[in-house]
Amino acid sequence: MKNLLFTLFIFLGIFARSQDTITVLSYNILNYPLSNPTKADTLRPIIQYVQPDIFMITELTSISGPTTILNDALNVGGVTSYQKATYINGPDTDNMLFYNSDKLVLYSQFEIPTALRNISEYVLYYNAPGMTAASDTVFIYCYMAHLKASTGVVNEGKRNAEATLLKNYMDSRANIENVILGGDFNLYTSFEPAHNTILNGGSVPLLDPISTPGSWDNNVLFSNVHTQSTRSSSIGDGGAFGGMDNRFDFIFFTSDLLSGVNKLTYVPNSYDAVGNDGNHFNSSINGAPTNSVVPANIADALYVMSDHLPIVIKAYVPVNVGVEEHNSTSKWDGFYSNGYFRFNSNKLEKQLNVFVYDLSGKIIQKRSYKNQIKFNLKVNNLKQGVYFVKVVTETKQQSFKLFKK
Repeated sequence: MKNLLFTLFIFLGIFARSQDTITVLSYNILNYPLSNPTKADTLRPIIQYVQPDIFMITELTSISGPTTILNDALNVGGVTSYQKATYINGPDTDNMLFYNSDKLVLYSQFEIPTALRNISEYVLYYNAPGMTAASDTVFIYCYMAHLKASTGVVNEGKRNAEATLLKNYMDSRANIENVILGGDFNLYTSFEPAHNTILNGGSVPLLDPISTPGSWDNNVLFSNVHTQSTRSSSIGDGGAFGGMDNRFDFIFFTSDLLSGVNKLTYVPNSYDAVGNDGNHFNSSINGAPTNSVVPANIADALYVMSDHLPIVIKAYVPVNVGVEEHNSTSKWDGFYSNGYFRFNSNKLEKQLNVFVYDLSGKIIQKRSYKNQIKFNLKVNNLKQGVYFVKVVTETKQQSFKLFKK
């Protein structure tokens, strides 16, 4: 997988010097502010260390929490660009999204009800300099979930029911793309039904970028991916303890982030459980031996802030996002029918470069057309499943989803 990611990285020309980077952080912040209303000060150095552009949290307990986080942890030290979504007081604890308004705009949000807690949808788009109504941009569909806790077949079934509701909702969304799902999933193994539903359920499959199947619970073989607990003993805020021995926290995403087909590309190897150096199995994240991947003050902040570690990924936005389309009214349509991808433009296109990708991000077919308004591309040897067709010109690119039944 690493070789595939690197190959795509080179092929598509996604280099840091010519791209903008979006940093996504997902964090269970432990019943905030009920557990300790002063912990925004503890969160501040973590934020300054990671510098997220998208910050999704779960286990909010009141409307005052997001405001305190915004004012005391995010917009501090001269930073003024963070904004927040609207707080929705659902059953049990709640979610929230904060975003860097210098780069992103919140387009919409929605709550997906489940038997225990809502799952939250936040749709953002990239706010390139000079954006106008004629500009091309990137939409990002962010979801934050906190599934049912505890072991046992009954609780596994409840987690799967929640995951199923989420995937059914995703299936109902037209043109869904660049999906990022974060949260605390309370999964003990990769063999749980909910894990399979998240990855493979419905028509919007997701992937785990550090794919590590197995039984994560109290298993030293997975010490480098564990996310709970940051403490070996109780510190009096209601958090779990016993040291690092569970992988409950994840960021999943759709395969278009591997290929960049929808203009957002996962930065290879950027997935990280912040502060996990693999050396603190069943011990505190700031205990002996000295944490080798974060400064001491960050390890201490992670220990106090929550019993969970935050998860981070990075993604590139291509340099041509926001470029005007020759001030033209060029409109494209494309669909798959009887073995052909059929494309139409309302004006003559000088050159069209066409790429067909499978769900792994592999280019399985490519073709170029010159001076065409339309074309019919025979798509060869497709098995049943989901594919993506990307059409590119000098000033525009658009992706189409293809379903082979």
